[in-house]
Amino acid sequence: MEGLIEYLSCNYKQVVEVGIGLYPKVALALQARGLRVGATDIQPEFVGLPVEFDDIRSPRLDLYEGAQAIYAVRPPLELLPSLKGLANKLAIDLIVKPLADEPVDGLLINYGGSYFYLFPTQI
Repeated sequence: MEGLIEYLSCNYKQVVEVGIGLYPKVALALQARGLRVGATDIQPEFVGLPVEFDDIRSPRLDLYEGAQAIYAVRPPLELLPSLKGLANKLAIDLIVKPLADEPVDGLLINYGGSYFYLFPTQI
């Protein structure tokens, strides 16, 4: 995950983690590096930072205001079209860190020994 954290902190100033669940490691590390970080989940719980309720299949756009990117760590692949749709609607980047064996159709990035997929802004 360190490569993902490094990549996000080098390329963005404000991001939102979609589907944070009970795993805030990336979001907290980004906050510690000075990024403005939002977090959403369909079952929000306080995990060291506030988490807003949001269903990515019918997102509340106000929760993403000002973000330069959204990212998801190990999201269910059936949510990928909704994640892409949100990123396209907001005209911001999407970064997805899947489970090791899940195929994703984005641009594969290997950064600092971590791999993840980038879906760049489509304007």
